[in-house]
Amino acid sequence: MQQESDFQLFSSLRYDPLLSGLPINTEHWDAEPKTGSPFYMLPFHRDRILQAAEHFGWTEAAIKFHGREGFDILLKSISEAISQTSLTPLRVRILLSRDGSIRVESSPTPSVSQFNLFPERGLPQPRGIEVKVSPLTGGALMLGENDEAYGDPERSTPWDVMPDKERTPPTSFTSYKTTNRDMYTGARERVGIQDMTEKREVLIVSERDGEIMEGSLTSVFLWRNGAWTTPPVASGGQIGTTRRWALEKGFCVEGVVRIEDLVDGEECWISNGVRGFILGKIKLS
Repeated sequence: MQQESDFQLFSSLRYDPLLSGLPINTEHWDAEPKTGSPFYMLPFHRDRILQAAEHFGWTEAAIKFHGREGFDILLKSISEAISQTSLTPLRVRILLSRDGSIRVESSPTPSVSQFNLFPERGLPQPRGIEVKVSPLTGGALMLGENDEAYGDPERSTPWDVMPDKERTPPTSFTSYKTTNRDMYTGARERVGIQDMTEKREVLIVSERDGEIMEGSLTSVFLWRNGAWTTPPVASGGQIGTTRRWALEKGFCVEGVVRIEDLVDGEECWISNGVRGFILGKIKLS
């Protein structure tokens, strides 16, 4: 087991040539003029690593990532490690050590639609629920089993999303992304996930009143009281990059969800900085 003092901070993001043609991907950049970038939501990844460095008191590392200069250092490090002439989407892992040193790793990742990365209308409501459309067209519509509206993320075969069989205590290592991930590895093993490529996810459940914290690799969104709802950070999970984006766009709200509130077979969405937004289905047995 890894010692708590022996860890790095990290964030995983997507490299994809598709992103270079999407202005929305650089709307949070400080740089002017805002040019296209193949790195998915890069400023949010810098922010989450910086917040973690400040939380753990890593002064040298925090200084390295602070401000416009820190963002430029991060961008330079990734750009030197990743060939931007590559047409293959990549999972890019940024690791930051206590002394401020940066390491970048990469591996291939599957192609996805631009609307799985940036849904234009937000996250589609569960099937069978009336969907309001633009006032320019008037009225409302009911999506059929295989219908999709333009700008929505693809509804391919949903991932199985299962709650962990055990409870996890919230700590700094669940609130911030570090290489100390024994709690996530254990949760995946308990529900039988053996490979990173499986289309299955496990929800981490807090020992505090059975609150859902997040997924082992994703943020989670559940339909509650007429809105997509994601667990608040007070439940013990992380400030995920795609989660932050969805909240800022008004595509979801924060709200406590407990394990006893889950419904077998209900649709949900999960997301992360590599795959974007993915349709899921709760599986309780």
